[in-house]
Amino acid sequence: MATNLISNDDAVRDNDMANVSRAKIMRDEIKNFARMPETGDYATDCETGRRTAEDLIMWMAKAPATNTPALGKVVQELVERGRWEAVHIGFFQRLADRSLPAPA
Repeated sequence: MATNLISNDDAVRDNDMANVSRAKIMRDEIKNFARMPETGDYATDCETGRRTAEDLIMWMAKAPATNTPALGKVVQELVERGRWEAVHIGFFQRLADRSLPAPA
């Protein structure tokens, strides 16, 4: 009979470490969505914001139960930065566009 060399404490610790690692990855991903590069060109920056929102929407769709709360965290990160530029306008424009049903 094989002996389980991993104790319950080890399994719990490994699970906790995996959860911490996933949480750190999620925080890093959220910050990446909130840190949109800016060029100073209004049209280019709006498009960057729209693309970033689309990427966030697709990322959230991969695992809605765990990823959709990230939207609030992205917004919090943006608010804490205290800026409102073209990338942010484009970002929220795309979110608004995607939240409405297609016209009949």
